[in-house]
Amino acid sequence: MDTLVSNSEWMRTRGVAAIANSILNASEMDTAVSTLIDASRAVGHRGGYLECAHHVEEAFGQEFDTSHWSVTDQADPMLTRTEEVYDHLPLLVMDLVTEALKHDDWYARLKAILDPPETVELSDEEEEAGGDGDGDGDGDGDE
Repeated sequence: MDTLVSNSEWMRTRGVAAIANSILNASEMDTAVSTLIDASRAVGHRGGYLECAHHVEEAFGQEFDTSHWSVTDQADPMLTRTEEVYDHLPLLVMDLVTEALKHDDWYARLKAILDPPETVELSDEEEEAGGDGDGDGDGDGDE
């Protein structure tokens, strides 16, 4: 029972946040959000430009030429496609979490994925001195 409490505590205090951070920090998510922002901006600029052109047409009573404008009428469909990609974005971390939850040892698997043991990188001087962590300076890892 203590293990279950400990596992639940880790999930509550660290696991959920680690999953959320892994999703938010995924490079796939970063790319998708950036593309979505660009597509949204194009739609907004196009809409604003066309609204302004409409006001000019009303004020001066003549048609305003919008054919030269760089954002085409494809901005809306592009945004729709981008939203579709974002809505169905595959994230490696979610595949790993989903797979881990299928097993009896889900906690250990999740912890290995989301909270791996901390590794320490040796400086160049430590590596040259045989900094294998055993303190004898021979670089072979055994004392």
